Parts: sequence; C-alpha cells; structure tokens
Amino acid sequence: MKSFSIGFPDCNCGKSEVLQCDLGEAGVIAMVEISRRNRERIVILQFIVPSLMIIGIFILFPITKAITMAFQEWILTSSSPDHPFVGMNNFREVFSITHFPKMITNTLVYTAGSVGGKMIVGLGVALLLNRKFIGRGIVRGLMLIPWAMPMVVVTNVFRIALDPSYGLFNALLSSLPFVDGPIQFFSNGPLALGTLVGIGIWKNFPFVSLMLLAALQSVPQDYYDAASIDGAGTLAQFRKITWPLIKPIWNTLMILQILWTVKEFELIYLITQGGPNNGTNIIGIDIYLNAFRFYKIGAANAEGILLLLFCLVFAIVYFRSMHKKGDFV
Repeated sequence: MKSFSIGFPDCNCGKSEVLQCDLGEAGVIAMVEISRRNRERIVILQFIVPSLMIIGIFILFPITKAITMAFQEWILTSSSPDHPFVGMNNFREVFSITHFPKMITNTLVYTAGSVGGKMIVGLGVALLLNRKFIGRGIVRGLMLIPWAMPMVVVTNVFRIALDPSYGLFNALLSSLPFVDGPIQFFSNGPLALGTLVGIGIWKNFPFVSLMLLAALQSVPQDYYDAASIDGAGTLAQFRKITWPLIKPIWNTLMILQILWTVKEFELIYLITQGGPNNGTNIIGIDIYLNAFRFYKIGAANAEGILLLLFCLVFAIVYFRSMHKKGDFV
C-alpha cells in the first residue's frame, strides 16, 4: 500500500490541511493509464483539427454556400444587390430547359460508354502486360503516356488529327475504299459524342490498366500452377481465380470512374463546347454555361446540387452493396 499526501490551503484560518489518500497499486496504474490516454487524445486532436479546418473551409463551406444559392435568386446581370429566397424556382427553371432531356441522355450515354470502354480496355491491356515478353517494362512505360498528357494537349492533337481539311487521321480514313470523302467528326451530334467517348477512353484507360495490373501481380502464381495441374484452361483460370481476386479493385475503379466521368468538363468543352446543337452537352458543360455565359448562378447551383445528389446516391448504394457482399471489411 502506497500513501500520498495532498495539501489544501485553508482560507479561513490560514493553516494547511493535509488530506491523506491511500491508493493501491492498481489505482496508481489506473491513473497513469488515464494520463497516457489523455496525451494520446491531445496528439490525435493535433493531427485531426487542422484537417477538419481545411475540409470545413474548402469543402463543407462551398457546398453549404452552393446549396443556399440554389434556393436564392442569383442573376449577375440583375442590378438588384439582394438575393431573395425563391424556393424551388431554380430547380423548376432547370427542369423546364428545352434541352434538359437531351442533356441528361448525353450525360448517361457519355458516362456509360466512357466508363465501360475504359474498364474493358484497361482490363485487356492489364492482362497483356501481366504476361512475360521482351520489352515489357518499356511497353508499360509507354502505356502511361496518354494518361500523363495534359488535357489541352490531348484535345488539340485530336482536333488537328480529325480535322476534315488537313487532319492526318481523317485523311487515312478517307483513303479507305468504303469511306466517301472526309469525315465530319464534330459536325454531327451522335458522331461527335461517340468520338469524344473514344478520346476519353484513350486518355484515361492507362490509369485503369495500372491499377488492375497491380491487382493481377498480387495474385499468387501457385494458384495458376495448381489449376493447370487440374486441367483448367486459360478462360477457366480467369473465371475461377483471377476475376474473384481482382473484383474488389475492379468495383472500386468502376465507382471512381463513374464519379469522375459524370462530371467531365475539360475534354468536351475544349473540343465541342457542348455542340453541335447541344449534341455533346452534358451536365458539367451546362453548369458552366449557365454560370459563366448566361450568368444564372442560381440555376447553375441547382444543377450542381442535382449532380451532387446523383453522385451521393450512387456511392451510397455501391458501398452498401459491397458491404453486404463482403468485398469490404
């Protein structure tokens, strides 16, 4: 048994009273443990608080402000300094836009085509690069060039290459016997949208390939050796071994690609700016045009909130389904 003396000054008589406190060894250990936990909490807070401040200033505050502006009258061409509450008027204006159904269709088609193409091409390239051949390291490095190129460079290269007057790629296609003259890639809505999907796939598939290649290299070779001994072919090995092991990475990449592609802006704006005749106009382009060309800030924020809700709902449904399937622990 250990004895501790704690002194308290007596304000009435000026004398000191001593409180004798007998603590067992277990009590001493408990006090030390509490002190250690408090120090750990302080250290944790020192790391968390700056991050929370940055998130609050640069993420939560803009989102809150955008939601507020979506329910206010924000028209920069108006001389009124006030921004009164207008309820759902901005959302009604968005839904009443004549090209709104076409914009939603373009967004869904562009997202589905781009994500599907990037995932399939990325998987195929990853499977090829996972094999052993001469110069594999060089090919892996060259594969990353499209992804590493700035978007402005990519758009200018394809605009020049596909130009009907002097484009090299267009000239090569025009020389084919079944092609009648230069192809106007960006003068027809469906063809322009399909061309943009192809450019987007070329630009971004290396990222998918790189991630899937890392997943493929984490699969033990012993699994394939055992399957070969049992007589399993290449397709059976992929279906029974490769795919189940890389599926979690595939699902994560797919949700990321959907969330990144649905709000695509640079690629489309730098080539077609949503034309011709809104043929390539997706929601990201429409938000920009409403905000900075027509100065309808309220309507632009309303579209942004719709896009945010779509992304949130899709992400929540995805992660809940993956949790139920056991892909995430």
